[in-house]
Amino acid sequence: MKSSRNLLSAIVLAGLFAATLFGLSLVQGRLHAIRIGEKLTDVEPLDNAPPIVAFTTVALGGFRGLVADYLWLRSNKMQEAGNYFEMVQLASWITKLQPRFTGAHAFLAWNMAYNVSVTFTDPADRWRWVQRGIELIRDEALAYNPGDPELFQQLGWIYQHKMGKDLDDANRFYKTQFALEMIMVFGNYAGRWDLIGRAAPTETKLKAQLGGENVFWQILASRSMTFADLEREFRATGLLPEGLAAELAQAGILEPVELCLRRRWLTEKYRLLPDIITRLNAKYGPLDWRLPEAHAIYWATRGKEQWDEDEDNFKRLQCDRMVFQSLNAAFQGGRLIYLEDVQMLTMTPNIGLADATRDSYEMALGLYEESTVRGALQNFMVDAIVSLYKFGQKTKAGEYFREAKQRFGDRFSGGLDEFVIRELGEDMKVASYQQAQGTVQAYIQQMCLNLSIGEVEQAAYYDLVARKLHRNYMDFIGDTAVRRALPPYPEMKKSYINGPLKEYLPKELYDRLWAQLPAEMKIERFDLRSRSGVVDAPPEAPETIGAPGRETPRE
Repeated sequence: MKSSRNLLSAIVLAGLFAATLFGLSLVQGRLHAIRIGEKLTDVEPLDNAPPIVAFTTVALGGFRGLVADYLWLRSNKMQEAGNYFEMVQLASWITKLQPRFTGAHAFLAWNMAYNVSVTFTDPADRWRWVQRGIELIRDEALAYNPGDPELFQQLGWIYQHKMGKDLDDANRFYKTQFALEMIMVFGNYAGRWDLIGRAAPTETKLKAQLGGENVFWQILASRSMTFADLEREFRATGLLPEGLAAELAQAGILEPVELCLRRRWLTEKYRLLPDIITRLNAKYGPLDWRLPEAHAIYWATRGKEQWDEDEDNFKRLQCDRMVFQSLNAAFQGGRLIYLEDVQMLTMTPNIGLADATRDSYEMALGLYEESTVRGALQNFMVDAIVSLYKFGQKTKAGEYFREAKQRFGDRFSGGLDEFVIRELGEDMKVASYQQAQGTVQAYIQQMCLNLSIGEVEQAAYYDLVARKLHRNYMDFIGDTAVRRALPPYPEMKKSYINGPLKEYLPKELYDRLWAQLPAEMKIERFDLRSRSGVVDAPPEAPETIGAPGRETPRE
């Protein structure tokens, strides 16, 4: 009997043990699936991982999660204590301990770009933290996850929202610093994607491209330099050493060498692929890649192309929304004018993007049938009609007006002229910085056109309207002037006449305008302080422009 009871107990214990093992197997399988799905573990080796990442991956194994948890807690304490620089190091370690946990990388980058940056009052300090947020994703997280759509989308968001919009008091400082950075990268090849795309992407291919006796490397050897030495020096200044540039020019190889360096800078540092940029320019029109809107479109596009069409429809909508919102922003103020001889930066509307922006809204509306997309499209049509009208494209504005009237009805009542005048009065009350700037610039442009053809009284009228719109906007923004204020009207007028207007007016008309301008309206020299991005204001100009001896209307 006793032996029978022992046998029965053994059988029961064996059954319980087997059931426990089966249960643990199910739980372990479930936990393993969660770890893989949430990218909490590495199921594939990391390519080109630095030694510290390779070591932690192999040596620490599952304990990496515990160490990362501890660093998360410490990071939060460091932020609460204001020890931000130690927090950056902790973020970098977390990235290396869990290189595939992209949700953590995105949060850490967002935290630095948004929460930490606004604890500082100096725009330069804020900009450093926004940069650090971008770099954490672009330079570190993407190195381990080169095709992760979540990282693409989050990086695009920082460009679109933090840098592109006017919600941060330092937003114009960000735009200026980023534009100066990209000007240094592109040099004189901004927009020359045909040349950049054909440039050699590696040192080996540059050798093959140059052919012959490799004169370039002989020149480098004579200066005790390697290609890597030259690349480091080039990225520090954006320029080839003066003596070296002269030697390369004499050998007839200056351009291919410089283009190779610039292409590698774009692809290795900024992870911008020339073929994708070329494709986006062909699809949307001439995007200005010195401004954040173009970069937001780039990263949103890459993110959308990676999301699964069935499982991640919401994520794809987020990316599409980023594209059409960024196109809209570029339409309103996405054209950078950089006057190198006087070191002046100014941004103007890029009205050539109107059709591409409308089509992007239409595409998103067709894919998702979202009521919010329909409302956004209607608002864009209003902005497009007014902007096209203001900048002298009345025929195209009429086409947009008729289309919008047929599609949306009531808001587009009356005739085109009546609609634009009505909307202008309302728009200046709720305008963003770019919208207000574009409106004032449009009237300055029309003023100059009339003045160049001798219609002085009409020019004075447009000058008066521009000044009124400027003042109404400045009166309305009130306490938000720190981040939304336009430059003084005389400064806006002077900058626009000496810069963007040269590209809008035919040369003969511009020369006639120039001959009539008083001396104080002509820029002789602007100093752009590269460290602060602040442009020195020119001397005060008269409130109105008119031919000498002619009266101009007063308010």
